[in-house]
Amino acid sequence: MSTNIKLSGKFSTEQPTIEIDKKKYPINNGLESVLAFQEAANAGLRGTLDALKGALGEEAYVEIGVGKMNINNIKVLSTGILAAQAGITYEEAAARFRGAKQS
Repeated sequence: MSTNIKLSGKFSTEQPTIEIDKKKYPINNGLESVLAFQEAANAGLRGTLDALKGALGEEAYVEIGVGKMNINNIKVLSTGILAAQAGITYEEAAARFRGAKQS
């Protein structure tokens, strides 16, 4: 006899956000977006920009001015998005990022 497992209502529908100047931007925390961030580490700056666009969406990417940011601000934004995707604080994500760079 087969068993039916009901998953309705068990999936999270919450979407993380980041806040910049009192405006909240939803972050895509889907698996493909998270994987894009992992792959961006090996794809250089163009890969990072593509990953940011995928996580933020085209409209927010342009509104925030990601393509015109300096590298330090890109690091801050990337860390914030990674924190939102992972459901951790910015400080935890920054510590992980520093730890990964030292390895």
